[in-house]
Amino acid sequence: MKIHPDANEGLAHVGALSVPFHDTLAPEDARDTIVLVHGTGGSAKTHFRTLFPMLAARYRVLAVDLQTPDGELTLGSLTEQVAGVIDQQAPVRPVHVVGYSLGALVAADLAASHPESVASLTLVAGWVRADTQQRLRNRIWKRLFDSDQDLLREFATWTAYGHPFLAGRTEADIQALVDARTFPEGIAEQMRLNAVADLSGRLAAITAPSLVIAGAHDQMVPARQTRLLFGGLPNARYAVIDSGHAIPYERPAQLFQLINEFVTDPAATPAGEVQEPIFV
Repeated sequence: MKIHPDANEGLAHVGALSVPFHDTLAPEDARDTIVLVHGTGGSAKTHFRTLFPMLAARYRVLAVDLQTPDGELTLGSLTEQVAGVIDQQAPVRPVHVVGYSLGALVAADLAASHPESVASLTLVAGWVRADTQQRLRNRIWKRLFDSDQDLLREFATWTAYGHPFLAGRTEADIQALVDARTFPEGIAEQMRLNAVADLSGRLAAITAPSLVIAGAHDQMVPARQTRLLFGGLPNARYAVIDSGHAIPYERPAQLFQLINEFVTDPAATPAGEVQEPIFV
């Protein structure tokens, strides 16, 4: 099933890779373009199934399905995939880039290395460099991935969603979330990259107006990490949503609201401002 009725599916050839994308571009569509970059183990369909159609009602939306090449995965290799899709599909004017989780690091690296391509940058549940808590979670994840993937599904569900979200679900709801969790090819290498990727030397080069969005109950990327990302960007604003790490799943409407308001007028909120948390 397509992510959206108006989305065309295609491939961009980036080096030896064929990178899938979903693009709502239609003839004479002059609307601004929003590029979506998913997170670890995800895809456009799994991470942006609800957000994509919301954005498509107002913008051209171009979503990338990141590929894990053979060999050691690097942040730069993911960045070049997104850059390649943009060069092929949206080369005329700068685009608004939205990155989620690992995709936030890719989006930030893109804005640093290809500033001419990025009109604005929205980083959802992103971080600068993994700290000891994050690396501990990654080590637990790896041991369970190698030994007990059924238990890993429960552990990953517990850490992905906010406590208020989980507390409001029935046992059957929780089990459905656990059962739906999959571990696609390349996820272990993406998890390794999560632990070693480092944006600390890249942030000062980012000139695009930026919005950093945090989940109030995020256990994977705690608020101290999103605040470090916010503080390291020269032209950034900060907002908090009442969610765990799975912001696009738990709170897609609030996420859309923040992205839409920011993309419509990035300068409307002054750089350095911390917005009030959105609780519904």
